[in-house]
Amino acid sequence: MQAKQKDYCFVIVFVADNLFINWISQQMEGMFEDKLTREMVKAIHQPREKQKPTVNKNVKAKGLTTTLAEYIPSELAPWNKKRVFHVLRRLQFGVNYSEIEPLLGTSPTLFIDSLIDGSITSPMPDVPVWVNDVPPWNEGDQAILDYFENNYFTYIEYQREWTDLMKVYPFREKMVLFWHNHFVTEVGKYEYAPLAYRHFTTLRTHALGNFKDFVHAIGIDSAMLYYLDGIENRVGSPNENYARELLELFTMGIGNYSEDDIREMARALTGYWFNWGTLTSHFSNDLHDWGEKTFFGRTGNFGYDDVIDIIFEEREQEIAEFVCRKLYKFFVYETPNESIVQELAQTFINNNFEIAPVLRLLLKSEHFFDEAFLGAMFKSPTDYLVGLQKETGVEIAGAIREWQPYQLFELGQFLFNPVNVAGWPGYRSWISTTTLPYRWNHALANLYHNDDDYEVDPIEIANAMSEPNDPYQLAYDLAEYMLAVDLREQDLQQLPVVLLGGIPDYEWNIYISGANWRILALMAHIRQLPEYQLM
Repeated sequence: MQAKQKDYCFVIVFVADNLFINWISQQMEGMFEDKLTREMVKAIHQPREKQKPTVNKNVKAKGLTTTLAEYIPSELAPWNKKRVFHVLRRLQFGVNYSEIEPLLGTSPTLFIDSLIDGSITSPMPDVPVWVNDVPPWNEGDQAILDYFENNYFTYIEYQREWTDLMKVYPFREKMVLFWHNHFVTEVGKYEYAPLAYRHFTTLRTHALGNFKDFVHAIGIDSAMLYYLDGIENRVGSPNENYARELLELFTMGIGNYSEDDIREMARALTGYWFNWGTLTSHFSNDLHDWGEKTFFGRTGNFGYDDVIDIIFEEREQEIAEFVCRKLYKFFVYETPNESIVQELAQTFINNNFEIAPVLRLLLKSEHFFDEAFLGAMFKSPTDYLVGLQKETGVEIAGAIREWQPYQLFELGQFLFNPVNVAGWPGYRSWISTTTLPYRWNHALANLYHNDDDYEVDPIEIANAMSEPNDPYQLAYDLAEYMLAVDLREQDLQQLPVVLLGGIPDYEWNIYISGANWRILALMAHIRQLPEYQLM
């Protein structure tokens, strides 16, 4: 695909109302006409780089003076807007101004407990009408082609529905996103929308539950059996793909098992097959290897359940550290503080691999709220895009909602389809010379796109700030609201200049002609600052 490169990379200093509106309209004309195809989704897959053992060093770790003791707001570490924004960006998908004051009036501990408790008890999405749609194998080639064309649009819409859920049940869906990049599958390989629904139901069901139960469920999930060739793993012809990733990527990491362990474990995992008529997986005694196997120092006539039991019995410390390290990197910082990871791992073990106690300990800690971590992560494309929507408070609809999967594709995080089984690498890889201009483009489209179904109201946003009729305070308030880090003084002083666009400051109020476009221009300017990429 040759993406249309439209140059939105500009700093707006002057806004001439009609000319500027016309210019934006011309720039955006045709943007929503670009189409995402099945072939483009399949082409997302990239060769996997060889994994390296984790080096347990604190060379670049931050927050070395804070612990997992509960965060108690103090003069040195106040519960202020910056920390409220920190919590909302890390544990949800961006910030909306309506959330700020209520949170300042409660305690961080109570809020995080409510997030976790609410996520555990939140209802599952409605079962879609297409959950049992299967290919019409006996109705001819055209019927089958039509099925797969419709199936493609079905899982594209299912992706849109997921981003809607991110704003309704944000912490649960944040955890689903985490596990999606841990227990990786690629819709580009398994293709079927019903398998995507069942797979993501598994992720939601176990997202805050017991990790051992999660591992057991994911290995016999149809999408996973299909994706990692479990349905081809049978007696006399073992396929090692799932056994390898179960150890390397899903539970303990490399360096904690041998190639012989993988080979023997693959034999124990044999026996599953896929029914193409019902899109369901089943176990067959005839396809299972009933012979004796030896792995992790154990010998026996092992099967699927035995594999899960044995890896947790023989490698509980390695599993606990591996998972807690990934949770730390997802919520706190790219370079883990290993002493914190060790404490989290012990909590994981002490709680029989229940996920929620680990999250409560980490996310309520003074370490999580350490000043060093405020704005210390790059926004993922999903955090970025859903965050754009939350920031304006406008529900996407119409053309801009239809376009969203294409946006995620351009930004480098097409949901349901990580780049390979190792997942999206994240952190600095989210930003490149290709994806950064796309971020700018989509940030502006979110602000300026206007149709019968969608329109941002900048006056409403300004009125939520402390002094909307003071151009200096309004500019500084918007920067505080939209950015996770403080600007340098010269950049901060430029903000009122952008807002005023040449008019005297004494003429400013939010009801003068063109004030709405000047506020949008300032928001567009802030969204293109390097600091806007951080959370």
